[in-house]
Amino acid sequence: MEESKPWTCPVKKVMSDPYNSLLISLDRSLTYKSVISSLLKSEVPCAKVSKNEIENDTQKWNDSKPVERTVLVHVPDCGDCKTLEQLRGLVLTQHVINLLHANGLKTKLSLLNSDADTQKWQELLNFNFDYVLRREEKCDFENILDRARHSEYRLSHKKSNEEDHSLLHTETTSESDHNTADVKKLDKLVLDAEKYLASTSTDSGVYDKNLGKVHLTEKGGITDTLIQMSHLQTCIEKMDKCDCVLHIVPDKKGFQQQKIDLGLQMLVEGMPKQVHMLYGSVTERKSAATQKMNTEEFYSLRFGQMKEASVMKYGECVKGPGWNKTIENLTVASMKFELLLNVPRNIVKLDLSEGNDFGGGVDNRAGAFVMYNCARLATLFKHFNKAVDDGTYPPLPSLDSIDFSLLREEDEWSLFFHYIFPFHDVVRSTVTELLPSKGIYTKLGTHKICNYLIGLSRSLSSYYSHTHVLVENRPNLLPTMYARLYLLKALHFVMTEGLHLLGVTPATQL
Repeated sequence: MEESKPWTCPVKKVMSDPYNSLLISLDRSLTYKSVISSLLKSEVPCAKVSKNEIENDTQKWNDSKPVERTVLVHVPDCGDCKTLEQLRGLVLTQHVINLLHANGLKTKLSLLNSDADTQKWQELLNFNFDYVLRREEKCDFENILDRARHSEYRLSHKKSNEEDHSLLHTETTSESDHNTADVKKLDKLVLDAEKYLASTSTDSGVYDKNLGKVHLTEKGGITDTLIQMSHLQTCIEKMDKCDCVLHIVPDKKGFQQQKIDLGLQMLVEGMPKQVHMLYGSVTERKSAATQKMNTEEFYSLRFGQMKEASVMKYGECVKGPGWNKTIENLTVASMKFELLLNVPRNIVKLDLSEGNDFGGGVDNRAGAFVMYNCARLATLFKHFNKAVDDGTYPPLPSLDSIDFSLLREEDEWSLFFHYIFPFHDVVRSTVTELLPSKGIYTKLGTHKICNYLIGLSRSLSSYYSHTHVLVENRPNLLPTMYARLYLLKALHFVMTEGLHLLGVTPATQL
């Protein structure tokens, strides 16, 4: 037992039961102190996670040295962000980048086809990252085309014409504003994906067996495939280093993204490892309408519901710029929770019923519920600090002097053991399968933080409803109050850090 005292969780006693199971009892008081102290000193959610652990969890990179890794996050399909599916892609991208940063990885962003409407939503969602290539910067298509002309995987003009029927709609001539004047003079350029796959050691089943041909030019113009390949090649060349490319694409475009992946492998020497994250569509749960709701309408619906609920709770004082900003923040939080609660590849079904009950769905109100509980804790500490300034309470003592053995409620241990103690591990677990051991599809746990925060909020709400934290200033009551304040301070820390990972500004007042 003495040897365990320096551990994060010191052992109090070890015993066996009649079934030969080993029962380990922790020293709760020392465990509280050790974990809370470590947590409140950390500057980032995964400060305890070493780069070696990250590399081991991601099947190791190209070498075993613990150096900083950079991921190029490629998002080709957010467009003008008018559809709910495009909004989901943008929200997922923001959360993924925050998770990678929290786990010690650097990122660069390649957001293709971003326009003024997309930028408006980026500002609303607090989406602010380091781009490699801005929209106004042109890509050098000729570089890719020249490589294709001399590639051993180029199909002859005659053979590519015979395979015309295999051309997918997604590879048709681009109608973008890219300059195609030079391309129109070129013959058809097609790469043979089947030949490439047959010549590599890629495991069978990693790529779709129907990939066939990769068309770079067609009908006198360039294809979307060439545009994305050129864009990615330019991004990688502009970066100091790129260890991995993460494609975040809708499920329905996964097949096309595999062609872009293989096209780059065929033409770009030393191409970094590429992994794909697919996300499902967004549908309406109960609506029978044929016309789908767009992003602007979805935001307006949720904003109106938030405002109506706020007026019912606080009355006619809900008006002015301050309240509008608060409601806007609650609306963004609500939307993000709805879009992130599911595993990425699953379909998101939204309840778009009218009324301030959000259609009655628990998932619809999850964001507001978490924000309310975060604000509840922030308000508690404001009241405590004001009471200290007024002389009602002495200042909060240092953590080393706190007697955590006074936390005798099982709810307190449950909050600690399920939400404070595993916080670093929860954040780390979201990216452990960034580089899959088999295949090209990454399994990022973008649903984990939302579900963690919802569980925390439910347990906190239950505890808070029957526990009076700020008690009278009596010598026999203050030690327990201080221990509870540190417990709640740690909970507030993990809650705000979790919300930051979602790109949500934590609420500071009820």
